[in-house]
Amino acid sequence: MNIKYIKKIVEESFLIIIIFLFFILTSFIYVSSQKDNNINSFLVSLKQLYATQYFTVYDNFNKLSQNSFYGIVNKPEIYNFVKYAYKNDEVTQNLFRQRLYERLISDYTRLKDFKFHQVHFHFPDNTSFLRMHKPDKFGDDLSDDRFSIVEVNKKLKPIHGYEIGKIVDGFRFVYPLFDEQLLHIGSVELSVGSDFFEKNFESNFDVDTHFLIKKSIAQRKIFPEFLKQYSDSNENKDYLYKEDSTKELTHYTNENFYTKEEKENISQRMENNETFSIYKEVNEKYMVISFLPVNNVENEKNAAYMVLYKNSDYIEQIFNNYYKMLFILFLISLIFVFYISFRHKRIEEVRNREYLLSQQTKMAALGEMIQNISHQWRQPLSIISVLASGLKLKKECNILEDKELYENLDGIIENTNYLSNTIEDFRNYFDESAQKKVFNLKDMMEQCILMFKDDLNAKNILLVDDIDDIEICTYESELKQVIINLLKNAKEFTKKGVIVINTYEKKNEIVIEILDSAGGIPKDIIKKIFEPYFTTKHSSLGVGLGLYSAHEIITKKLKGTISVENKQFDYSFDSYTGACFKITLNRKYL
Repeated sequence: MNIKYIKKIVEESFLIIIIFLFFILTSFIYVSSQKDNNINSFLVSLKQLYATQYFTVYDNFNKLSQNSFYGIVNKPEIYNFVKYAYKNDEVTQNLFRQRLYERLISDYTRLKDFKFHQVHFHFPDNTSFLRMHKPDKFGDDLSDDRFSIVEVNKKLKPIHGYEIGKIVDGFRFVYPLFDEQLLHIGSVELSVGSDFFEKNFESNFDVDTHFLIKKSIAQRKIFPEFLKQYSDSNENKDYLYKEDSTKELTHYTNENFYTKEEKENISQRMENNETFSIYKEVNEKYMVISFLPVNNVENEKNAAYMVLYKNSDYIEQIFNNYYKMLFILFLISLIFVFYISFRHKRIEEVRNREYLLSQQTKMAALGEMIQNISHQWRQPLSIISVLASGLKLKKECNILEDKELYENLDGIIENTNYLSNTIEDFRNYFDESAQKKVFNLKDMMEQCILMFKDDLNAKNILLVDDIDDIEICTYESELKQVIINLLKNAKEFTKKGVIVINTYEKKNEIVIEILDSAGGIPKDIIKKIFEPYFTTKHSSLGVGLGLYSAHEIITKKLKGTISVENKQFDYSFDSYTGACFKITLNRKYL
């Protein structure tokens, strides 16, 4: 484990987090979008189904009214009663009215079975002649109230559609009447109440229904005493609904049934004459509310709306699937959090280990440095002691001459300065705040060599150096630490022979080579020697941090490279094999 590994874990973790967040976000958007799309598709299909049913029912009544008109009403024996009664005296009119009623009563009964509750005859001047549903009510002028009748008697063409009357509203099918000479003699209306449309939907689709009529039209058309039967619609303040004791609609008519936002949405869409469906949650159930616009015979848009309420298990299923997917995403997120936490824990463990490793490296280097300093101080301290003792003895014997005093003092000062310089090196060696500085590579290398000179001489190891006079700008104490570690390693493994040190410039690179004659490093371990705690020595001789520390300093701090290979070389007519450590520093970072 090292800093490089930590960096790799952090980079991988960051990448994983980005990918995961992207996955979660896109998944959430997709799931939400699918939920909305499924709901919208369902609402559109349901709206289309209801609209198709509405037009189907209406078209069936239109065709049924045509068949009834041509099959029952449009016959001489029927329309002649109207013809002969028109512009005749009251007695004659009453006579023909009674005969017409008696002639049609059986047919009217059958028409009621087909939901035509009104069959109404009118004179050309828009005066009522016979209401089959109310035969005692006649003679009233309908010019101001019944657009359909006026329009048919004026243009002499059939008309059909929704119309609000003085008392009731419904779908009216009005036809002009002509005699055998094609003279206009009046009109006839067959109508079905809007309540039948409601009942048709209630029976076919298991829904609750409202039939809403526009307030402005209702106030203009309906008798005031009958208008009292209507109440303001909860869906839209501009509409009324007729209270029906047979229906339990208090739930939907409650003013708190819709939110303010829902009412605004509904009102806007009704104003636009839209056919639409919405959904809302009611008592932990999902309800679909559909709105079917109804234009009247005067071509006034949204004169009425049929509203359908239906509980929807399908929407509930959509939401259940949606919540399941969200739960799955939550579980995935939870697993991911645990995974990232685990990786962060690993990173922390690596960091702690790296810190411990760093401290151990520093302690190992400290021990090495103290050992080297102790070795260097032995001789100057001995010289200082000898010189000081000699001065003291000669002073006590009164034989100390001034020249000898100054010579001995100069020797003491010289060796003291040497000790001071080694202390400064020692201080810089472990100064973490040290900055880059310009120094001479040859001078630094000679300082390092001096630490090992006596030991190498004692082991009869020849140190050969070919060091160029090169100035560089980098961390001197760190580079010195690496050189000392490499020289120490070469010294310990070389029993006899030579240690060769070379420095040179190559293009934009400065190369330092340290070559020993220790026989080389076994092939099975040469790739591992820069790993922490790896050592070829006995455990009592160290923990194997020197080469790892050297690798970390060169690669991380000095932005260079360090490598090792086994190499054969000749020196002074002898052939040797050993390990060659090569440090390469780029001028770009110097």
